[in-house]
Amino acid sequence: MPPLQTNERILVCVNYGHHGARLIKRGVNLAQQLHCPLFVLVFDALPEEEYKHDKEIDMSIFQELADDYDAELFIEKSDAHDITKVIKKTAINVNATQIMIGQRIERIWTHLIGGSVIDILLQDVSDADVHVVPKSRADEPEDWQSDRGVKGYLHQQTDGAYQLHFNASQESDYEGIFFKQLHTDFNSGIFSFYHDNKVFEVRVTKGVVTSLVDIDEDDH
Repeated sequence: MPPLQTNERILVCVNYGHHGARLIKRGVNLAQQLHCPLFVLVFDALPEEEYKHDKEIDMSIFQELADDYDAELFIEKSDAHDITKVIKKTAINVNATQIMIGQRIERIWTHLIGGSVIDILLQDVSDADVHVVPKSRADEPEDWQSDRGVKGYLHQQTDGAYQLHFNASQESDYEGIFFKQLHTDFNSGIFSFYHDNKVFEVRVTKGVVTSLVDIDEDDH
């Protein structure tokens, strides 16, 4: 017998960064438990040119997650002070009964608009419950510790490892985006690239990738 459908409809609100993917996954888990539809709202208030590479990778990951779990993805470009209007509009359009926001993002948005995002949403979307997911459950310690992405390349060495470089004219095996870890003098961080119609994220340590195993798989 197929699982019973509930009347719940979940809307997850994210912007860019690794925390967004993890928050979407939490929404997926809740939607699967409740056997209900999932909607993802990506709020885009970042400068296009300055964050071009970050958006390119993050949106690919968000879209991949949405496709994998049959979630409907919305992208709304707007100014930061319009965040509550955008969430309200989307929540009403999809008849959301539950709205999920990450704790760190809620604080940033609240700071930008000069008032509580939660209070405004509870008043304007009174038919929906609003959940603020604590940072410890929405992301991991390495989140929010990377510089903005830059174009990079991987070239395989004779020992099987891959050397990171930034010269487009140099021979390379993979092209992608490198996110350097903050507070380090070395090229250590995360390298994101496309392969076999999937976005991979691999660890870079002092300019070297020892394995092309995706971070999510490596962590399990």
